Amino acid sequence: MAIVAAQEKLLLAPFGTSTAGSPNKANPTQERVLDWVDRVRAGQHHKGGIPTLLIQGGVGSGKTRGYMAAVSEMALETPGLRIFWGRQDLKDLKLSVIDKLIGEIIPWDIIVDKSEQYNWYEIQQPTGARARIQFNGLKDLSGLGSQEFGVIVVTEAHEITEFAYRTLKRRCRQEKVPVMILMESEPPNEGHWMNEVINEGSPEFDPDIEKWELSTYENWENLPLAYRQSLETMPEAWKRKYLHGKTGFIPNGKPFYQGFNEALHVIDAKFNENDELICGWDFGYIHPAVCFNVIDRNGRLIVLKEMIGNNLTINAFAEQVISVLNRDFKNPSRIIHYGDPAVTQVNDKSEKTSWQILKDLGIKIHYRKSDYRLRKEIIEKRLSTLQNGKPLIVLDKKCRTMIDGFLGGYHYRQLSNDEEIKSNYEIPVHNYYSHIMNAFEYVCVNVFKPIDREKTNKYGNILRSTLEMVNGGIGYARR
Repeated sequence: MAIVAAQEKLLLAPFGTSTAGSPNKANPTQERVLDWVDRVRAGQHHKGGIPTLLIQGGVGSGKTRGYMAAVSEMALETPGLRIFWGRQDLKDLKLSVIDKLIGEIIPWDIIVDKSEQYNWYEIQQPTGARARIQFNGLKDLSGLGSQEFGVIVVTEAHEITEFAYRTLKRRCRQEKVPVMILMESEPPNEGHWMNEVINEGSPEFDPDIEKWELSTYENWENLPLAYRQSLETMPEAWKRKYLHGKTGFIPNGKPFYQGFNEALHVIDAKFNENDELICGWDFGYIHPAVCFNVIDRNGRLIVLKEMIGNNLTINAFAEQVISVLNRDFKNPSRIIHYGDPAVTQVNDKSEKTSWQILKDLGIKIHYRKSDYRLRKEIIEKRLSTLQNGKPLIVLDKKCRTMIDGFLGGYHYRQLSNDEEIKSNYEIPVHNYYSHIMNAFEYVCVNVFKPIDREKTNKYGNILRSTLEMVNGGIGYARR
């Protein structure tokens, strides 16, 4: 699809261009978006209230591009229109939307005024009238004041709160223009507010919302081959959500860890210089895994990032980890690594142990033996303990594998009707999620369950945590 601004003789290509330079066509859902918007603009939307479209879809499915096309049209054709486009974090919005929409899809030639302080841009229409697009983060909506908008767009709506959604809805009331809300999101997990507002039996049900599900396969031909291959190697539970756009994470058994709540335990975290970085390792060729963590002044363990390899030797995976350490974690006070006790075993991929290979690369793994019962006791206690109103374990929102692992990807085996409970049913199933969850467990069992100072292994590793229990609290044990 292409939009022609007659006065400026500019060709707009909101769906990108082919290698030959011609505009890409819209996929079927993107065409439906344009038709839906046209009906609202023509006054043909009969549900009442504020027309609200929610598209939840797989990654790379073209959700955002569909809205960019509609916004581009309205910004060029509706005099005086005020458009608001938000995402939880303004920095993420800049990377995902602003840098693409402003200057690339809507060319600078027709942007006649802007405010870098307030993140708005005024667009010259062919008739001489103007429209304005304002961008904003949605963590704090106090800056919106009493502003009114005709069109409100929300990127990654699953990141925001229901309160933010309701607040935005009250701001969608510009006079003399068609009003609408356009939201796009990855499929939320069970219990998320977005599932409640579309559920007719829920007290939070909002009849204004129309929800569509969008599969990545609809936009398949526009995605790079390597990206498509990476999507198709995901576990089935992830394919359902991130490829097929289906609602909710559906575990195959009872979650191993009880007490995890996505709304409570998932935050927007960041690493600060001079923090002590704690890395947890799980080894293996199929899916080696590392999680990167810090402990704040309240003793709260914060998972900042996760990494999961795919068919990689320990050498190759370690090189990737070192690259991430150098790129994402500048100037830590120190880095300490904990891992699977199997690190000292020789594997069929090398004559050296993983411990020796990593030591040669400058990574010294500390370890101790533990069982699942001990790990479960430590982690569940911290999940359920609040310090200043926040739990003692939290995860950054980008740690999707661990989040889904806590929600039930990491689970007990399900019993058939004629099976008796045996000891092997008390441990979690070994699957895709168990690798990163084990890496996290090795951190917790070393940090929060220290052992005797004098005990060392044959490589000279001190088998003791960086932290120890001090007078019932958590204090640093520097050596």
